Amino acid sequence: MSKPDWQWPLTEGETLLWQGRPAPRCYIFRNWKLALAGTALFLACSFWMFLGLQLSAGEESSNIMLLMTVPLVIASFMMGPGQLILSRWRWEKIYYALTDRRVLLRGGLLQTRFCGYSAVEISGWQQKCFGEQLASIRILRGDQAPLIFACLEHPQLLTQHFTQSEAEPADGKSV
Repeated sequence: MSKPDWQWPLTEGETLLWQGRPAPRCYIFRNWKLALAGTALFLACSFWMFLGLQLSAGEESSNIMLLMTVPLVIASFMMGPGQLILSRWRWEKIYYALTDRRVLLRGGLLQTRFCGYSAVEISGWQQKCFGEQLASIRILRGDQAPLIFACLEHPQLLTQHFTQSEAEPADGKSV
């Protein structure tokens, strides 16, 4: 993993235990089934739009049917190939860290944000394996929304810092 050109905003006496980021291919293609369906829909909507363009070029009819296809083309693009492009841009800025006091996240699409959550809030964690050395970790925080560290390589380097009592899956659910 390459070192970031910035520093984590650590408080006085806080120790960085682990830092990492998602594996690029796993993170970008984690929703590949949706991207495949969106790409097929995008191609079908594009075909419909260009067919409507050609049919309406020779007539003086209303272009309402043609205008209806534009939102469909945009939505299907964002569901398919656009999702992959956005994930790649988002991956550039995503970093995770664990200190002795907090869980830190850095990410965002247009604007980079730092978020820090108290390590005391951690009530458990769940793991979804994608391979022997690749997994996503869901960090449970009581009644609050869980933190998801998507597509980590060597997730055991992070999970070794959690206590054994936190390793119990909540209600048998996986990430």
